Amino acid sequence: MLDPQPEGPESLGSILVIDDEPDVVEMLSVYLSGSGYRVFGAEHGGDGLMLAEVHRPDLVLLDIMMPGLDGVEVLQRLRARWPDLPVIMLTAVANVEIAKGTLERGAFDYVRKPFEWEHLERVVAAALTTRATA
Repeated sequence: MLDPQPEGPESLGSILVIDDEPDVVEMLSVYLSGSGYRVFGAEHGGDGLMLAEVHRPDLVLLDIMMPGLDGVEVLQRLRARWPDLPVIMLTAVANVEIAKGTLERGAFDYVRKPFEWEHLERVVAAALTTRATA
């Protein structure tokens, strides 16, 4: 698990990254914290659910394909616990139907890997704005 960066007055909100690839968790954490977000991460679905309970993030970035507790199951548990928590799914899978299926289960959106950083930023900002106005 990645320790959260300290929250400062410039924080735009907190983001939980759950991805079984440590490099992806680190890369997203560095990029998003540099953009003003408080970021913490987990490399397993179960750890991500525990961090969500402790830190109550404003947004979750969640990998779809993970060993053990996969992203779809984590999404369902997050939606059951916090129905208004925006979850953006991350996918490297060529089959977009799986990603689209997560939208039917309550995901805000999905973003394909490798990331197009400007697109990711727009989706994150839109999800946080939607939550703030809900």
